[in-house]
Amino acid sequence: MLLRALAVFALAFAVPATAAPIRLEACKIPGAKVAARCGTMTVPENRAISGGRMLPLHVVVIPARKPSGKLPIFYFAGGPGQAATDLAAHVPPDDWHIADRDLVLMDLRGTGRGTKLDCALGVSDGNIETYLEPLFHDTRAVAACATRLSRNADLSQYTTPNSMRDIDDLRAALGYDRIDIDSGSYGTRDAIVYMHMFPEHVHAAVLSGLAPMANRTPLYHAHAAERAIETLFAQCAADAQCHKTFPDPKADLDAILASLKAKPAPVVVKHPVTGKPVTIALTQSAFASGLRVMLYDEEEGRRIPLLLRKARAGDYTPFAQAALENGRGLAQGIAVGLLLAISCSEDTNRIDPGEVAKETGDSFIGDARVRGQMAACSVWPKTQLPTDYWTPFASKIPVLLISGNLDPVTPPRWGAEEHRLLANSLHVVMPGAHVAGNACVDKMSEQLLDTADIAKVDTSCAKTTKLPPWVLH
Repeated sequence: MLLRALAVFALAFAVPATAAPIRLEACKIPGAKVAARCGTMTVPENRAISGGRMLPLHVVVIPARKPSGKLPIFYFAGGPGQAATDLAAHVPPDDWHIADRDLVLMDLRGTGRGTKLDCALGVSDGNIETYLEPLFHDTRAVAACATRLSRNADLSQYTTPNSMRDIDDLRAALGYDRIDIDSGSYGTRDAIVYMHMFPEHVHAAVLSGLAPMANRTPLYHAHAAERAIETLFAQCAADAQCHKTFPDPKADLDAILASLKAKPAPVVVKHPVTGKPVTIALTQSAFASGLRVMLYDEEEGRRIPLLLRKARAGDYTPFAQAALENGRGLAQGIAVGLLLAISCSEDTNRIDPGEVAKETGDSFIGDARVRGQMAACSVWPKTQLPTDYWTPFASKIPVLLISGNLDPVTPPRWGAEEHRLLANSLHVVMPGAHVAGNACVDKMSEQLLDTADIAKVDTSCAKTTKLPPWVLH
């Protein structure tokens, strides 16, 4: 039955590429410390029709420091909704990706300039409180955005399979028969779909912070965040100095949430643009959402017991300031319309409302995010995908799967799930949070892509990697 399902899948996605060639030229990327070449990959928005709208997808190639003839690395960014080329400004000159390979970044349809499906949803610097609330809290704004975007874009065409067709067009246009893949967060979904659709063109792949088909985002966000905070608190309890300084951070959190549920707290923060003091109302939902986002980063996570202690004592400003900056960065860094186009047709539509209470109960964030996103998807145009789109598939491609033991959104269970499905894979759980990145991960990733042999990946460094120290004052 599985082989038959695979055959149907392949036929369903067998659409001829009709993208235009690409020309790369030397370019200057603001803030970047590496040389780059840029170009535009033009692809049809709807591949089923001729003469329709064409999409200009921005491409950045960072050339190898020492060209070696090795396969290029295509990096798939997260979100969904992050523009991959935005990462070019943050690639250091000594980055392992470009030691002896080219690094290829392309903005997927709906993310970058010229195609971005941008929905502000009422979030702005003029009302900074909105940066603190859960991402989807205004369904009317979502409906208005869908109407506005639909005047120019066919929202049914912004799917992961279509984006992976675009990626394969780029591969062909650049003259590569095979590529290596590195991916993080929701970019791992892209990698999984690409490996399914175009297995003959993949040499090896690294997937960090797994979001496989079984992870029906955001249904499991609440329990993933609860697991992460409980793990963090257990680590603090096991550290003599942290435990002495913060004897019961769980009690601190419970007290804060109870207090904010009874009455939002007025908090003075610095405006992110003007720097002037602004008083905002910190609600329970805003606090919980802000705390969840802090858990994404292991260094920021080491500040959480201190921030909770201060907040319980009445000083909410350090927490609120950090949450404000994180929320603003998220709002500006993600094309929310693309996030909805993907999640509404690929994940949220598979959530039974009757599941929500079970999957969000006994968690500090509750059901606000999942119910808010489901409400948003109720007014967003849907895409009909093949029924076997979510069917597990067999693969012999060598794959390194990386999970962080503190990950609040894609915990190790999803890496383990994909490891069971991919016969030629290696799953490593690292001390770290979301898309755990450090010298150990870099070393293992480079070994896998160099050898395409999971047996030659040395995982011993995972046992000696240390988390950042606790911030005690």
